[in-house]
Amino acid sequence: MPDFKEYTKLRDIAQKRIKRAQAAGVPLFIHVPTVKELRAAGDAAAALAFQNLSAFVETGFSLKRRQEEERPKLTEAERRERKRQQSREYRRRKVAKEHERSAFPNKYQGYLKGLKKLNVDIPPSKLPAFFAYMDYRFAQGNSSKKYVFDIFVEDFQKMLQKGYQPDQILTDFQKFEADQAALADRAGDMIGTSYEKAIGLWDQFIAKS
Repeated sequence: MPDFKEYTKLRDIAQKRIKRAQAAGVPLFIHVPTVKELRAAGDAAAALAFQNLSAFVETGFSLKRRQEEERPKLTEAERRERKRQQSREYRRRKVAKEHERSAFPNKYQGYLKGLKKLNVDIPPSKLPAFFAYMDYRFAQGNSSKKYVFDIFVEDFQKMLQKGYQPDQILTDFQKFEADQAALADRAGDMIGTSYEKAIGLWDQFIAKS
């Protein structure tokens, strides 16, 4: 005699799969007998129904199984690359979390989202310097101009391409800024100026580097 308790468990699984398939537009119409129907059918019929139900749950149709079958198959190299990217993304988020400040708890996570949107890959090891650089850039100017994130990121990349170490950029810019101001005690005067003037000064700095 079949284990009706196990049969009931399997039947519940099967019924849910069938309903999900139908809701997704799949014409799956299978009648799974109830325990009451099996008891009335006799032991032989019940044993066969239990066998068929077990096979359906193990290998029969399911939306999840179909999605997995339709998903493009990755090569071993592609799987390794995906795993590497996932690990890199995790480390980025970890670095951002470690450097967040209570006053701005999600600022650096926002920077990461911006980088992802621009499809810019900055290694986790360079993120602390990048965060400091972006904070400095955003502190320059009181303009209401909002869409400058991509400009700042592009400038950062240009400096890296010119051979700058990430943590060297701000120091050298501040020296350049002081030279441009002509007086050492005016080195901080760019803080509070317009974004346009600040961006112009960065353009000069990058061009001469």
